[in-house]
Amino acid sequence: MAKAAEPQQRKSKSNSKTWEILCSVRLAVIIIVIMAVSCVLGTVILQQKSPEEYVGRYGAGLAKFFAAIQFTDIFHSYWFSFLLVLLCVNLGCCTVKRWRNKVLMIGFLVTHISIILILVGCVIDLLTGVKGGVNVYEGSSVDYYLTRADYQKVPLGFQVFCDDFMIEKHPPKYKLITYVKDKDKQKAVSLKVGKKISIPGTNYAATVKELIEDAEVLHEPINVSDEPKNPALYIQLSAKDNVTAEGWLLAKDRNWYNDTQRDLKIDYVWADTDEAHEKLTNAAAKTSTKPTLEIRIDGTDIVKNVQVEKGQKVSIKGTDYTVEIKDFALDYSKRLVALSEQESNNPAVMVEISGPQGVDSRWSFSKYPDYQDKAHKTIYKDVKLKCTVPEDFSDAKNRVRIVQNRSGKQTITYIKDGKVISTNDWVLGQSYDIADSDLKISIAKYFPSHSLKKTVAKKTGGHEGHNHGPGEHHGNPAALIEMEGPRGEYAEWVFAHTPPHWYPDNNFAVLYEKSGMEVKDYKSILRVVENGKTMVTKTIEVNDALKYKGFVFYQSSYDPEGERYTGLQVTKNPGIIVVYTGFILLCLGIVFIFYVKPFLRRKLNKGKKIEEYYSEEEMLAEHIE
Repeated sequence: MAKAAEPQQRKSKSNSKTWEILCSVRLAVIIIVIMAVSCVLGTVILQQKSPEEYVGRYGAGLAKFFAAIQFTDIFHSYWFSFLLVLLCVNLGCCTVKRWRNKVLMIGFLVTHISIILILVGCVIDLLTGVKGGVNVYEGSSVDYYLTRADYQKVPLGFQVFCDDFMIEKHPPKYKLITYVKDKDKQKAVSLKVGKKISIPGTNYAATVKELIEDAEVLHEPINVSDEPKNPALYIQLSAKDNVTAEGWLLAKDRNWYNDTQRDLKIDYVWADTDEAHEKLTNAAAKTSTKPTLEIRIDGTDIVKNVQVEKGQKVSIKGTDYTVEIKDFALDYSKRLVALSEQESNNPAVMVEISGPQGVDSRWSFSKYPDYQDKAHKTIYKDVKLKCTVPEDFSDAKNRVRIVQNRSGKQTITYIKDGKVISTNDWVLGQSYDIADSDLKISIAKYFPSHSLKKTVAKKTGGHEGHNHGPGEHHGNPAALIEMEGPRGEYAEWVFAHTPPHWYPDNNFAVLYEKSGMEVKDYKSILRVVENGKTMVTKTIEVNDALKYKGFVFYQSSYDPEGERYTGLQVTKNPGIIVVYTGFILLCLGIVFIFYVKPFLRRKLNKGKKIEEYYSEEEMLAEHIE
């Protein structure tokens, strides 16, 4: 019997030892120290970043080691969760061991249970919680979120619409700054109208003559001389007695107009002599300078320029490359419509490059020649393309040429498909038919020496836009500054949204500086749709979130440039109720310990020694509490 009892005895001793370890305060201290060190590591080591970021910062070996032991996401690691669970077990065991069925120990029991609940709730959130984010453009929706750790798409099970996005900004503040270059000194000048301010250390004095809160610059065409120094015509195109297009043509500047919808180009040409006038009047339409494509091989002197014509193949001498022009568009966004209906907004040529590594197709943009190389993968990165499109380029079949000379001759010629159809003398105000169309053309004004008179005036009309309503527009302030200096008086309008204005001696400048306009608040109107039905609509802002099916959508960011999308933080904390319950119990336990317990103790101690209610061991347990 003695031999049979020995294993049982050893088992009892082993269980007793395990129990003592789990109840040990030392174990709790060790766990807490390890967790504190982990928190420090979680602060020092980057958390929830991409593998590339860890390799770049710590090297491949150390990055692999961190990933293996979950140092890249410490607070969601299984070993950190294990520490929390072990701490819960330790607290539970300590509670059971030290519990005495006494009323005065209720606070002890409640506080320990509350801490266990808080830790359990944290473990639940760490293992099953959701933390991520997503951007939603105004007027669109998403049905997923991106995880914070690896940016993986996770379905929501419903749609979140952003019906509207609003930004409220603080009103801007303005100040006038003067700067003297040779002294390298600047000074803020009073914006009070009529007050003359001397600039210290200089011979300058500034006076604000006028202020306009929202100004605009008006350019009024004027004639400054009867001599034909800068001839200009004001042209009007009309259809069925309605003016469809009008504007100035300057013979020595912008002397052409393209109407892509009507397949029409108008030219204004000044002839110095009668012979030149006659030649221009009767000549066939001069073909516009065609777009060109520059092909350059990086790292070499090889450069080849060719006219842009569909189907043209070009072999690059000294290389194995062949370039074929496949398409051309005056406007890349409208490349699927007829060329005659496109305007020169974003010209681009599409080429096909053949070489040792196969065929590479790419678009080359006139305004952004390096865009394709930077935004997309290309096989032949050494092949650089640059498309150049003349400003006056047109392939219009219908042409109107207006010719004028010093001696008073002035003709208007209609040309179709490169052939002169009709020629007429023109006079101001007279309308002329453009053959084979319902259009009429007239020359409304003629200025021998065209110029522009600049005036600054208060802007009229509404300014309501995307991010502001009536009365919220801040406009474009302008100040008329009169400057007295070594070269006399000089008055000029200075605008708040422009670079510094330098005065004639190029040593003195004035800057109308804007500050403020910081974002005050931003809001999003969100709508949750599930199975085609709107379930909830809410206007969210910082600290006022939308909640649906356990998910919480916080207003966290926005598009700082276009102000078109809202950035949402998406969370789901299934253990939050457990955590809140733990905190409530913790508060109740503390109240009991500090207020209820002393009261009960005084009642129990009246006329009796405390030793009558507590054993030595029980008093020790209360002390530990």
